[in-house]
Amino acid sequence: MSSSRRLLWPDLARTIALLAMASFHFGIDLQMLSIVQVLPAWWPDYARAIAGSFLFLVGISLWLANAGRIRWPANLKRLAMIVAGAAAVTGVTYLAMPGYYVYFGILHSIAIASVLGLAFLRLPAIATMALGLLALMMPFLFATPLMNAPWLWWVGLSTQWGSAMDFVPVFPWFGMVLLGLGCAKLADRFGLLRQDLPKTGWLHAVSWPGRHSLAVYLIHQPVIYGLLWLWARQKGYIG
Repeated sequence: MSSSRRLLWPDLARTIALLAMASFHFGIDLQMLSIVQVLPAWWPDYARAIAGSFLFLVGISLWLANAGRIRWPANLKRLAMIVAGAAAVTGVTYLAMPGYYVYFGILHSIAIASVLGLAFLRLPAIATMALGLLALMMPFLFATPLMNAPWLWWVGLSTQWGSAMDFVPVFPWFGMVLLGLGCAKLADRFGLLRQDLPKTGWLHAVSWPGRHSLAVYLIHQPVIYGLLWLWARQKGYIG
């Protein structure tokens, strides 16, 4: 989509989600560096809400990009970038913390959802949202010890799985993508989806992270942790 046709509000929504994710990681880094000892009890729920918002936006973006017809070259290019980013996250976290590495995190989930979601583009909006709700319920309805083999953890139907810094399996999280996709279809039907914010200079500027969300996602945590580490060392929190 050219810059002149690109909607501003999805980029702004992604920017807000990225800021929330950065604030979550800021708190985690404070704890890892012993600057704070205990995070609020709702911190894990905050992380789930952020992940859900990203995946909901993935569903909206799938519809915006493919409502008329599936744009295979653009989809494959985007998928390749996400898969490369997911592989980088897995590799770096495995080297840094092998007992807690990200084997199926948010980028892995977005990659799978970006492929699976294409199969639901032609379904009616209500059916898409109903399937989204079913996907959210899948772990509660169908989780089984038969899925406890490590190579099946990513599906999300296991009753136990390995520790990870970030774990976003297909179920229930694909449900958020389908809900976003269904809501986008419904909003498009009523002429609401493509109504945009005014393309003022400051709105365009603050939505920049949302236009480059993958790059921002990949670099924000090393930058935050690195700056906090320097500050913590200067203040004597670490040796």
